[in-house]
Amino acid sequence: MRRIYSIVTILLLLVLGTSTASAQQERVVDQSRATQPTWIGVSTSDYLAVTEVGETLSEATDKAMNTIRQHIINSIAVNVASTEVMLARQVSYDDWNSVMYDYSSVLMTEAAKLPYLCDISVSNAADIYWERIYTRATKSYRYEVSVRYPFDEETRKELVNAFIAIDNGKVAELERLRKEFATIDDLDKIKESVYALEALTGYFFDATRRDEAEALRRSYRALYSRVTLNVEEEGEGYCIFALMLDERPVRTSVGARLRSNSALEMTVRAIENGRYKLTYNPEYASPKDLNTIEIIYPFGGISVSTTIYFDAPKK
Repeated sequence: MRRIYSIVTILLLLVLGTSTASAQQERVVDQSRATQPTWIGVSTSDYLAVTEVGETLSEATDKAMNTIRQHIINSIAVNVASTEVMLARQVSYDDWNSVMYDYSSVLMTEAAKLPYLCDISVSNAADIYWERIYTRATKSYRYEVSVRYPFDEETRKELVNAFIAIDNGKVAELERLRKEFATIDDLDKIKESVYALEALTGYFFDATRRDEAEALRRSYRALYSRVTLNVEEEGEGYCIFALMLDERPVRTSVGARLRSNSALEMTVRAIENGRYKLTYNPEYASPKDLNTIEIIYPFGGISVSTTIYFDAPKK
């Protein structure tokens, strides 16, 4: 029995010795106040508590604030991912954690639109405590910064609702672009819509909505190939034509490119009902030549064009 007591005593001494040696390896050389606050390492329903380490006080503080920001974003993502929004949008993921992570990633991008997330800063912290610690083995110093930050359930709900409002706005924008597709009367809107759909494709993290946005983007780009240039009226020194999309006239701010082997002073101006008038000077056209003017509109990497033929003026 004595032998057992001796072994236990030796083990206790070894543990105490190791702890003492470890404590002697590191020591606090400076701190923001005399005693550590009791909230360190304890988050509650109304407060987050985080601790981060850095070579400088500024670095450790920045890390702590970034960690708080990420905790808040993750909290919002968890709440959003737990709502019926996921089912309503038919998001199919086997791993629920992936859903939460994707919401979190989107929130990081959209955070600028949520004022609370923009205002996360040291000045809004409930309390801050820091220590400067010296490690004998490496002869180095580090800072440990602890931050207590207010974040209650009411604020969490407000942020969840704010993000859902942003998300619903993106869905509404997709629906608007889908409805406008069949009624385009301005070719400039095609480019604008393509850019908007590229942004939506980047925003939608779920395959269902992302694929819808990408398919609609491709459809908008394909509209350019359905544009035709129809000549409606010709006379000496002029030509009236219309840009048509699926048999309806459309307008554009894109200027026409004009090429001719004999006409001079060529200009195009818009007239009523999406029609355009080309005027030119045929004075130097030769009756021996095939006199032409080519009208070209460059749209989305393709060109819509037609060639008109005119006679030299009679002298």
